[in-house]
Amino acid sequence: MIRPLDPHVVQRLAYVRFLYREGIEQSHQPAPLCSRAITSFHDAVENYLGVVTQYLRIDVNKAPDFIAYWALIKPTFDLPKKDSMRRLNDARVALKHNGTFPSEHQIEQSRQTLDDFFTTVTPKIFGVDFDSIDMVDLLTQPEVARLMREAQTHADVSDYPMAMAGLALALDALFDHYSGRNTSIRWRAFTFGPTLSTGDAPKLNDRDAPRHGRLAKLSEIAEHTQEALRAMSLGIDYTGLTRFRIIAPSVHGVYAGGARFIEAASHRQLTGDDYDWARHFIIESALRASRADDIAKVQESTRKLNFADQTYIDRRWAGPVIAPVDDESRTLDA
Repeated sequence: MIRPLDPHVVQRLAYVRFLYREGIEQSHQPAPLCSRAITSFHDAVENYLGVVTQYLRIDVNKAPDFIAYWALIKPTFDLPKKDSMRRLNDARVALKHNGTFPSEHQIEQSRQTLDDFFTTVTPKIFGVDFDSIDMVDLLTQPEVARLMREAQTHADVSDYPMAMAGLALALDALFDHYSGRNTSIRWRAFTFGPTLSTGDAPKLNDRDAPRHGRLAKLSEIAEHTQEALRAMSLGIDYTGLTRFRIIAPSVHGVYAGGARFIEAASHRQLTGDDYDWARHFIIESALRASRADDIAKVQESTRKLNFADQTYIDRRWAGPVIAPVDDESRTLDA
């Protein structure tokens, strides 16, 4: 009988799926950068085997060699793909220790092997489909996770424009999570100045109209530069961000409440692959940005403390502390 999955097992399986997706993304890069996919594929399988032994309660004193897992697990479950996984391990060793780059065929063969392995084994051991393991469980930003789960409900019915709009909101929520944009503290991390909005447009008369075009251009430059700085300061891949902004609809809040977007012809051509890439990009970005979690906590705790106690003392910098000199030491110096 298959036991229910506890949160720790789900999180570890989500991490395996993340590593596997990382490998797929790396496999699409030009040579020799695509070689990194072999290492990610190997890491994904090795982590997966560790979860399997833990879940099946197989006694492991220390992590065995990669291929030794098959013999170790066999009394409880007969894992498939041993020969294929041996080839994956050989390719990893050749890359890591001998500097031998894998061929495109080896990389694609490894991808297909992992896809079949995870798809076949996961339901039999864990009782769930591998694709149903939600990598959102890895995220530390609650609002981002909520919006991504809501976006997935639209992807499940193939409404990819609406699903991508949900991901766009999730990306905005990711930036807001660390910027403290919705707080009233004077200095906020990762903002690079106040956020520009359409209501910030200057009121110009006919005489000033020629200057409006220049102001509009400067505002657009500031807006794009600000987002680039926010992304890079959080460790988010700017090239991926650019691709996301190109393919996803722009979602805007309205004064009446809610959020709206214009669905263009390109949005109606979005596919499941486009959505899967974008979803993985948001997850990867959120994981990279999570290194700033401590800063976000400090920022929020500071805001709450100062809001609770609004007693402010005006003090003047006094320079260094000068230690007093007693009479006895003064006599000895003399």
